Amino acid sequence: MCLRKSLFFICFFLFVCETKKQDTSDVLARVEDETLTLKKATALNGGAVLMKEKLPGLVQDWVTNTVLIKKAKSLGIDQDSSIIKKRDIYFNDLIVSSFINHSFKPNIEISKKEVLDYYKNNKENFSRTTDEVFLEHYFTENIGVSKKLSSFFNSNKKEGLNLSDFLVETRKIKKGRSPGFFEPYLFNSKKDLVGPIKSEKGYHFFKILNRYKKGSLIGLDQAYNEIHQRIYKQKETSSSVAFLDSIKNSIEIYINPKYQ
Repeated sequence: MCLRKSLFFICFFLFVCETKKQDTSDVLARVEDETLTLKKATALNGGAVLMKEKLPGLVQDWVTNTVLIKKAKSLGIDQDSSIIKKRDIYFNDLIVSSFINHSFKPNIEISKKEVLDYYKNNKENFSRTTDEVFLEHYFTENIGVSKKLSSFFNSNKKEGLNLSDFLVETRKIKKGRSPGFFEPYLFNSKKDLVGPIKSEKGYHFFKILNRYKKGSLIGLDQAYNEIHQRIYKQKETSSSVAFLDSIKNSIEIYINPKYQ
């Protein structure tokens, strides 16, 4: 009896000490019996260190949410069967998602030969559906610089300007999918240099690096990443089916033939 009492008091003492040690951080806010401490706020921030300037906003959000939850519960909304059902569905979805992320880790490898074979066997899927241009876009707000750029592009003397200072982008543009203002200049002209074109913001130059006609074949180098993704998705789907089948085979399942 004496030993049992001693064990009880020891356990109680350890519990009290542990409870006191659980959270001794600063109290940031209270809403009736609910308390937001610095430790809890850090947890709400995903465990990341809280920047001082972000604390006021986080505290206000917590106070607002806590007040609204309390008011909702006082009306019994938390006991609404439809809400409970949605909560359970959402919770189950989270469990399934977490399980798949933790357990399903397919080791997918794709060789260059697989990509090449896919390209050869599906060339009809890699023809252009519209005209395209591959270009460099240059821009300046200054009319004087615009004249210098024009001279630079049209003369054999390539000195006096650093083109990279005016390069906006290098990209491929498809006919019918580019800004309407520039499209006639890009696709109606056969010149390698288009510009200057004056807009509300300034002066634009387009250096055409390549032109592609509708129906022309997209090269393997340009289609490589897309093919790689397609093959990856196919293998991932196959691995996923095999993974689910292995789990189903480990559990007893009955499906009424009438509903198969």
